[in-house]
Amino acid sequence: MRRLAAAALLGLVAPIAGGETVPVPLGRPDPGAAAPGRSGLADDPPPVRRFACPALLQGLVAGRLAPPLRDGECGETSPLEIGAAGGVALTGKPLVTCAMAGEVAWLAAEAGRLSAEILGSPLKALVTGPGYECRNRNRAEAGKLSEHAFANAMDVAGFRLADGREIGVEKHWPHWQPHSADPAAQGNADPAQTGAPAAPKAPPAAERATSAEARFLTAVHAAACGRFTTVLGPDANAYHRGHFHFDLGCHGRACDFRICE
Repeated sequence: MRRLAAAALLGLVAPIAGGETVPVPLGRPDPGAAAPGRSGLADDPPPVRRFACPALLQGLVAGRLAPPLRDGECGETSPLEIGAAGGVALTGKPLVTCAMAGEVAWLAAEAGRLSAEILGSPLKALVTGPGYECRNRNRAEAGKLSEHAFANAMDVAGFRLADGREIGVEKHWPHWQPHSADPAAQGNADPAQTGAPAAPKAPPAAERATSAEARFLTAVHAAACGRFTTVLGPDANAYHRGHFHFDLGCHGRACDFRICE
């Protein structure tokens, strides 16, 4: 009787000899099949993913929900165009994921705290890139896609203060320049082949920072390394000489490895 009652509740029964009924088993759904009436994830994403972004709902960022992005392998279902975070303007109005939006809000707040503490002025704006950009890493013609291709990254080239000053990454970062005229020390020759001494290792950026502007930039960089999975600056390579790169890309099998350069 319990079996019959359960079957009746399900409404999926079939008659057998003797008048009994048993549930009709349903086939396993195809995980790759699109839901009925949907034209695909890029064109008609699930409403819960399109609107439920805590950073936007809680007012941590000011912006708008942007149309889904799709360009070959690049794209993002629920991008946000954010123009400000915590009252700090974002000049490039970057397109980022919901997760990135939350971290950008933290970055603006932390940079503002450090700006007041080190530079004596509130932070007015972050000079940012566009966020989403369908391209490979370091703009190479071949290779892996950048996290920018998934709206999962943002670049910051400078910081505008309320007192009118602008702190530029390229201008104020304590760039490392070894005090040597030897080509090997400048990276133009292989010390193993020339017999020349290897180029001296750069001290940590915080130790090289002598100006208040440089101390501010190195402090922002160091703090961001505890939040983003990738933080790249001028010490990383020539591609990042003029800006900081922040993203939430997955590194390592468990996605628990961080890159901080």
